[in-house]
Amino acid sequence: MMTRKCGHYRLGTVLVLVAFSVSAYGLQLTPDQRAAKHFERAGVLAKEHKLPEAEREYRAGLEIDPGSVTAYNNLGVIYFESGDFRRAVDAFLQARRLRPGDADINFNLGLAFYKTGNCKDAIAPLAAGAASPQHMADAHYLLGACHYERKEWQTSIQELETARKARPDDEKILFLLFNSYRNIGDRTQSLHAAAELLESHPDSAFMYEMLGEAHDAAGQPREAEREFEQAIRAYPDAPELHFLLGYLYWRWGQYEKAIGPLETETRVDPTFTAPYFYLGDIALKQGRIEPAIAYFREALRLAPSYGEARLGLGEAYAKSGQYEKSLPFLREVARLMPDRVEPHYWLGKTLMKLGKTEEGKKELARVQAIHSRQHQKVDGLMRQAPVPDDFNPSAGPIPP
Repeated sequence: MMTRKCGHYRLGTVLVLVAFSVSAYGLQLTPDQRAAKHFERAGVLAKEHKLPEAEREYRAGLEIDPGSVTAYNNLGVIYFESGDFRRAVDAFLQARRLRPGDADINFNLGLAFYKTGNCKDAIAPLAAGAASPQHMADAHYLLGACHYERKEWQTSIQELETARKARPDDEKILFLLFNSYRNIGDRTQSLHAAAELLESHPDSAFMYEMLGEAHDAAGQPREAEREFEQAIRAYPDAPELHFLLGYLYWRWGQYEKAIGPLETETRVDPTFTAPYFYLGDIALKQGRIEPAIAYFREALRLAPSYGEARLGLGEAYAKSGQYEKSLPFLREVARLMPDRVEPHYWLGKTLMKLGKTEEGKKELARVQAIHSRQHQKVDGLMRQAPVPDDFNPSAGPIPP
């Protein structure tokens, strides 16, 4: 089954945040009426979708009155609508600091965390945001998606079933329930969710996606390709479908074929991180270092915690001879992924290039130690595996 990092599931109507109305009357307790005027102008500009101008007015007002919950929340909405989810998180955190029990602000914060790819920190504010009548179903759906990403299948199912009570025919919910029940081995409930999805949305993009993933999981790549192509023909502007086809080609090593769908996905949904990472990975494999760096940097702008993109950027800098730039990325990834060979290998090589010979040798020794542990683990599993009755040692090596 193909998985995505947190923040990559289609949200539909979830992308409706709560912005509080702003007026001089509503801010009559503001210490300085100049701040109220800035906030009032910001509200008008935001309604006209003049977001940079609205941001400046909110910032000017907050310089005078840094205690305005409304201004911080609405500033977060502006950043969110601009696709700057990291700054949205910062603004919503300020709003929640001033009003920690507000369910709408908590929902906004949880959604912003989700869009940065940070499911871990999204869970608590989304749970608090579920108390908002306006966002109850959306909050439970997002909680289900977050727990799904963390492979916490039972908790994911509980949250998704709660969301399903409010929206029994929601295709997003049914799609994730289908996969969640399948992941815990509950074939009956998985088939029920699939049947409901087929009955209520027979031609939906999710239906084609479900069939494509089922074929892929069953080792039927051509059938999977056909389903994703059919989905794209029916829904050319649907998020994720172009990515899934590109990802399928990437998995097969058909990198040239993968580039087109992945690039299309960045136009369909410019805030979706994964296509940038895979485009960067392909560029790196093809020796196109500068495009690889640009793609990895964009992936990290959208999702700063994306460890694979940090590794890719560190490797790209190292391959281009920019060792000083690569070092902090590789150090961090080696710390975050202590059992992965690649970060230690590239960190060791980079340290050696920078004249840090002893430290570099230690990292390369870690590579050998990881390889040794992995071989020992495989050998142990092989010794534990039962030998088939018809096994013939003279038949030659077992194919990989």
